Amino acid sequence: MRQSIRLGRVAGVPVGVHWSVAVIFGLVTWQLATIVFPGVYGTGTRPVYWAAAVAAAVLFFVSLLAHEASHAVVARRNGVGVRSITLWLFGGVAQLEGEAHTPGADFRIAVVGPATSVALAGVFAAAQVVLERAGAHGLVVDVPNWLWEINLLLAAFNLIPAAPLDGGRILRAGLWRARHDRTRASVLAARAGLGFGAVLIGLGAVEFVMGSTVGLWPAFLGWFLIAAARAEEAGARARGGIEGASVGSVMIEHPPVVDADTTVAAVLAGHLLWWRDGVAAVVGPTGWLCGVVTAAQVRAVAPESRAATPVGDVAMPIAVVPVSRPDEAMPDLLDRMEASGGRPAVVLDADNRLAGIVTLDDVARAGARRRAGAGQV
Repeated sequence: MRQSIRLGRVAGVPVGVHWSVAVIFGLVTWQLATIVFPGVYGTGTRPVYWAAAVAAAVLFFVSLLAHEASHAVVARRNGVGVRSITLWLFGGVAQLEGEAHTPGADFRIAVVGPATSVALAGVFAAAQVVLERAGAHGLVVDVPNWLWEINLLLAAFNLIPAAPLDGGRILRAGLWRARHDRTRASVLAARAGLGFGAVLIGLGAVEFVMGSTVGLWPAFLGWFLIAAARAEEAGARARGGIEGASVGSVMIEHPPVVDADTTVAAVLAGHLLWWRDGVAAVVGPTGWLCGVVTAAQVRAVAPESRAATPVGDVAMPIAVVPVSRPDEAMPDLLDRMEASGGRPAVVLDADNRLAGIVTLDDVARAGARRRAGAGQV
């Protein structure tokens, strides 16, 4: 998920918002200004309602940011890197670089989010009480009232035991501790997410059939949860299949190599025929490895520019590509590959010569082979 606007950093983690935040911000503000606040007090002016709605919506998104930032802080304290925090249509997401190493760490990273939302609910509830005792009334009191209610609702929703919600992570941690099998625990949590997503779609469909367009919202959320749960299950199976595997057992040995000054047109004319997995190493004029290029990157060059564009201009430079050794544990390299956005990794031997390349497809195939050999589905 790419950030449309960078907001800054929290605890050293880049924080930004996706363009879809504008959609939910507008919906929340509109609902508060035209339905919630007028429905409670019935008197007042439209500008006042809108001003209160904007203030409440901003504080709501600050609450979401605090929720995700808490995940990031605890993840880093438990040895898990954090790539970024992004607010988007369905709230927020802290993008972690890898997985927790123990069930306890997994539980702590997951539970802190809902705990933060509950704590914020307490803060806003206390603010409401203080304001009421000070003689405040109307929207001045109603804004913190809505904020503590919505934060409690956010905590309750996230505690539903279905991945990718925080409750699904808590379920995974419990199953992992009980069964000592992280892969199986992750698969079961993801399947709970599939079931919950289906329930949301069903409820949304019933509402829509009964004439309420509001039903489209839970249906859309259910669709997203199903997609995310399927991805989590696939990722868990792939990761579980390479537990105990070395990078050398997964990599493409003796991968294709192309000179950096070879034109894209020349590559498309014949070189791609011997590119296994659609990826090749790129070497500079001196013969040193300078990057990696994929078939997709080559094909993306405009036809009219291919004859004049060297492969080196479109390749991923070695500085941004994960680098490994054949004896490194494959799960450790997978963490770094995912942190890089799924880029292929280059594998160097003891003399720093190119020994192989690893792609996410290689990881998936290796996992499938190992599961088939073990008789697993």
